[in-house]
Amino acid sequence: QNMAAAILQRLQATVHINRQSAILHTRSLIRCLTTDIEPVKETTESAEGLSPKGIKLESRPRDNRSKRTGVLALKLGMTQLYDKNGKRVPVTLLQLVNNQVVYVRTKEKEGYWALQVGAVNHPKPHRVTKPLRGHFKKAGVPTKRKIVEFRVSEDAVLPVGTRLCAAHFAVGQLVNVCAKTIGKGFQGVMKRHGMSGQPASHGVSLTHRKMGATGGGQEPGRIWPGKKMPGRMGGKMKPVQNLQVCRINHRYNVLYVKGAVPGHDNQYIKVIDTIARKPAILPPFPTYIDDANEPLPEEEFADFIHKPFEPSLEYPDKSLQRKKNT
Repeated sequence: QNMAAAILQRLQATVHINRQSAILHTRSLIRCLTTDIEPVKETTESAEGLSPKGIKLESRPRDNRSKRTGVLALKLGMTQLYDKNGKRVPVTLLQLVNNQVVYVRTKEKEGYWALQVGAVNHPKPHRVTKPLRGHFKKAGVPTKRKIVEFRVSEDAVLPVGTRLCAAHFAVGQLVNVCAKTIGKGFQGVMKRHGMSGQPASHGVSLTHRKMGATGGGQEPGRIWPGKKMPGRMGGKMKPVQNLQVCRINHRYNVLYVKGAVPGHDNQYIKVIDTIARKPAILPPFPTYIDDANEPLPEEEFADFIHKPFEPSLEYPDKSLQRKKNT
């Protein structure tokens, strides 16, 4: 009642409307503040508490047809690591933020097995559409900014509300990523397709960056479909396969993936297990299960990656050391 009286008084003081309209606006505003918006609880980004109350996760045996769920990460940018031979290894940082299972699609109901995974808690849930708010409320999870769906096998289904962290993957394993590339707008053939263009010295006037003849004459009398021409560049979903996980930071849920990942910074990246090669390192199945007896280290490194806090080079033979100038 006190909140309603304060809102009503402010509406009448600042907006030139009658009392009845002010009362209607006050009622609708209070309804939005009390019913439509569910309270968002703070969730820790560490691996602790991955199994919410009421959800029991158990390790299961896997076979050749088992397929785990993927995760949705945010691209932080690129940096570099070094292997034990001193060679530079470019890596992309992918952070997992509030990944939770939102919905389970079953073969009996939808005709296939899949998991809906949501990421990044929405700071303003009232801006989400009402059907989506009801979808999240039914699942018992905070309102998410982004939802994606991953096909899984029946033995890899996770219950609704299960949290996914960076420990879902193992250091050294290969992953596939997929994201939308950076949009470049309408570009010519030299930038879009890497064509050489026309001669830059003799016989050309004002057409140095043109593509030249397109191959159409009396026969076939048309342009073949799929001909490389100017057009819109970028802004399309691009998969990249077999990227190696070189380092995992469990404190901030960051994956260090070897190589480049499509998309700009803060882009949503879908990360799944590779399917093109037989995995040499098996990640936890169906996901990482928190164990109080075996806590996770803050960071894990692949075998070939040099750890920054360890000495880089050792000289057992003093004759190999560089002599100081005397």
